[in-house]
Amino acid sequence: MSMGLKYYLETYGCSLNTADSDIIVGRLEAIEGQRVKDISDAELILLNTCGVKEPTEDKIVHRLKELAQGNTPIVVTGCLPKISLDRVEKAIPGYAALLGPQSVETLASIVPRILEGERGIRHIESDDTYKLKWFAGPPDSVICTFPICEGCLGSCAYCAVKFARGKVKSYSIEDIHQKIERCVHLGYREIRLTSQDAAVYGSDTGETLADLMKSLGSIEGPHKFRLGMFNPNIVMSSINDLIESMDNEHFFKFFHIPLQSGSDRLLKTMKRRYIVSEWESVIQRIRKRFTNATIATDIIVGFPGETDSDFEQTLELIRRVKPSVINISKYGDRPNTLASRSKEKVETSVKKQRSRTLTKLVDEILVESNERWVGRSGPVIITDKGSKGGMLGRNESYKTVIIHDALSPGTIVDVEIISAERTHLNGEVKS
Repeated sequence: MSMGLKYYLETYGCSLNTADSDIIVGRLEAIEGQRVKDISDAELILLNTCGVKEPTEDKIVHRLKELAQGNTPIVVTGCLPKISLDRVEKAIPGYAALLGPQSVETLASIVPRILEGERGIRHIESDDTYKLKWFAGPPDSVICTFPICEGCLGSCAYCAVKFARGKVKSYSIEDIHQKIERCVHLGYREIRLTSQDAAVYGSDTGETLADLMKSLGSIEGPHKFRLGMFNPNIVMSSINDLIESMDNEHFFKFFHIPLQSGSDRLLKTMKRRYIVSEWESVIQRIRKRFTNATIATDIIVGFPGETDSDFEQTLELIRRVKPSVINISKYGDRPNTLASRSKEKVETSVKKQRSRTLTKLVDEILVESNERWVGRSGPVIITDKGSKGGMLGRNESYKTVIIHDALSPGTIVDVEIISAERTHLNGEVKS
């Protein structure tokens, strides 16, 4: 069926959503859809949404209300229709279709119906089809976000994403290997391996994350992989295998291991399934093998029941371990979660104060961590334009390096770090 449909696609949320958007693009390409950069040229608008936090949800709802004023049919896909269906329907009562994150396959049959004038189509439940076959990397970038699995094994008290993404579904090592070889062949240089929790990879198929890393590490080429977030509880028993499999020049030494709180009592209330000392031992093992590894983590401040003492414990732990990337979230209720029903909510002013205190500490750690790189040299992959000029590259530890030379994305250069700032390192190409 040939349509030559012009569509506009907007993406919100995590890297798994970025990968889903690439899959949507691939699926629509197969029915001759054409992605346009200007929304006014579009015959169809798709919003790939996220429901992880309230501010993001508010932003998307506001955007849907704006778009509802126009006449172009709107398809809302991604996690939000499964997390906050009521708000989505209120924001855009005249929607063309609502789809869930696993309903990409149905686009082929739904789009023609929309173009014939049908509205109000709902297909939120999952398809059984293998999404990965439609994966297509972005056309104007050397960065590619590649999904290895979706779903999680957790039941965290604050999280609504588990309602949207469901049980674990891992792609096979053979299939991922083959598709990533193609990505390398097409010129992608930074390949982000994404999932909700990389630690659960293979729990449904009997394969393991370490085996996947071993397999991918054998692919030849000038590319590097960035492994996405993994929860500490599931990798504790296999962390040595994982570190071993990543001791290879093809992996950025970057590890994103969420902590959420430095208080064991609070971790239990959050249903996080590990204690602080276990999180810390995973990080110690990584640092023992990779001295310069970048450790990234996530912290929620103001979780229901968090006392001053709980927060103090978090600060103490962060001062001691010094992860150089810390994503701070102020706790906010998500629909139908256990935490949203708690009677021990923390006041907004306290949440803001704690967030400020932690941010100040994080900034100090970041400056200190970046300054350690000054005077060192090593290879940097140029991946993008810098937001404030120059070119942006990544060193072996995935630190951002800004270089003021005319270099095209994909180039690998030997760079000396001449100064450090909070947000990045400044480098000069060695002649």
